[in-house]
Amino acid sequence: MKHTALILFGLGRLFFDEERMNVDERFETEYSAWLAKHIRESRGERLRRLKTRHGFGEKLLLQQAWWPIVANLDFLYPEYEVIAPDGKYYYPDFVYLRSPQPTCLEADSFSSHARDADRHTFSRGLDRQNEIEFANCHILRFSIDKLKEDPLSCQQHIRRMMEQWYGEEQPDLLALPLYQREIVRLAIRSIAPITIAMACECLGKKRNFVYPQINELVKKNWLEPASGTHRIRSYRLVSRRFVH
Repeated sequence: MKHTALILFGLGRLFFDEERMNVDERFETEYSAWLAKHIRESRGERLRRLKTRHGFGEKLLLQQAWWPIVANLDFLYPEYEVIAPDGKYYYPDFVYLRSPQPTCLEADSFSSHARDADRHTFSRGLDRQNEIEFANCHILRFSIDKLKEDPLSCQQHIRRMMEQWYGEEQPDLLALPLYQREIVRLAIRSIAPITIAMACECLGKKRNFVYPQINELVKKNWLEPASGTHRIRSYRLVSRRFVH
């Protein structure tokens, strides 16, 4: 019996690794084609930046935070040119050009934005962010350390962006019963794992009503335990729940 369980575990791990490899291969293929397309279509300073400045941190943002949630690179423009009223040019790492309002996404390293920055660089960085805001863009910034060490937290911000700013919700989410749908939305909004008490407060219902709803969401692969073993204390959104 123990030997059989080990075989089943090994097979499950193999299928997971193969699925992960397929996802990674698809990202690499689409990323390479997408970047080559933008290089072909660019001129001047934007072209120079795409060839010399678009590198590890920018790709990491897409691979670790963007791709697991959105699963495509549509409407996304690297090193997009923003022109200030005084004629200065700014180039956010990415601009997501969709109605009702574009979003700029930045991958920030600690060394370039804090430790090694002089007063002029620091001031110009603030001017840059202000001009992006004046261009009527949202802005989301991710540290490279966070992208490497806690990608799920970064994915949560992308998921909330897609839902709150662009109204993206999966058809199977809309198909859930009302109270289960609101529990999932609570999990999407919450940075930390949610508890039954949080769900009770959100729904205005008691524990004996909320607990079965959460159990159903676990069975439907929307939620998974985040803490506790015999007695589960909190739940989080299943990381493979993508917004397309």
